[in-house]
Amino acid sequence: MPDITINDRGAVLIDKALTIDGHSTNPLRVVTHIHSDHVRDLSKSVNHCRGVVATPLTLDWLIELGHKVGKGNCLKLDYGSKIKIDGLEVTFERAYHIPGTSQVVTTDGDGLKTVYTSDFKKPGKGTPIVDCDVLIIDAVYGNPSHIREFDDYIEDVLTDLVRQLLSKGPVVIQGYHGKLQEVMQVLRANGVDAPILLTPKVYRLTQVAEKHGLKVSNYVSVDSEDGAEVMRTKWFLMMDHVNSRYSRNLNGFKASKILLSGWEFKKPYRYLGYSKWLVAFSDHADFKGLMDYVINSNPKLVIVNSVRSSYADLFADAVRRTAKKECVVMP
Repeated sequence: MPDITINDRGAVLIDKALTIDGHSTNPLRVVTHIHSDHVRDLSKSVNHCRGVVATPLTLDWLIELGHKVGKGNCLKLDYGSKIKIDGLEVTFERAYHIPGTSQVVTTDGDGLKTVYTSDFKKPGKGTPIVDCDVLIIDAVYGNPSHIREFDDYIEDVLTDLVRQLLSKGPVVIQGYHGKLQEVMQVLRANGVDAPILLTPKVYRLTQVAEKHGLKVSNYVSVDSEDGAEVMRTKWFLMMDHVNSRYSRNLNGFKASKILLSGWEFKKPYRYLGYSKWLVAFSDHADFKGLMDYVINSNPKLVIVNSVRSSYADLFADAVRRTAKKECVVMP
């Protein structure tokens, strides 16, 4: 079996050659996507590792977010492409999470295959399930009670709610970077054609994503002249980071607000009061999705990354009982 450890920052270390989503003295650092818990200590890796690797969109987004990854030791790796580092072959597979996210597949000199899923949802439908000998999984929703029966149709629920609220006036959707771009693409694909106002950072990230194939149209920056014209119509969507203050300036518009959250399991959406709604739109597989990946990837060993998993021990117990797989929790 390959030599695998996970440190207390959640970094996955494989065969003293590769570190994923964290920093170590291993020569190669992989970043699976831009969310903050996966870019920890990135500046250390840029300065001290032989190379930093990510998908083209992820690296371009990191640059847009201010990370110093424009140096010569940073490599863009497309899905399906391969590189080798100290006898370890590294391949990226797509993960349905936010745009640019990758699963990391490694094959050692003995032909043993290890998969680190990173964050994902819809295994077998949006996220390819990769056969492997060792599966390293982030069980974000590791509690057996973390089940969303409505996951398969939540995009339609969100679209219908947005249409309903747009008939009354402006709508603000709040979420995290990456998820906002995904939701814009979903709404456009489902026929929502209202102009979209974007806060400056969301606007720049969306422009970068469009260069990599994201399909969004009719969007403008809230700080632009076109944005001011759209606001005067009082019929628009605004996409705003959950920690931003921009949407607070829309109180005079009587805008409806939608908060995107994965921590709702009973209902696809609920009313919070004061024209605010919560929609259970998650970019992570629920407990059933996690177990589907474990069972169908057919690993000999499952490793649960406890730093990025809730109820890691409960999930590991479920893997042993239900999937009949050897399973350990690290660190």
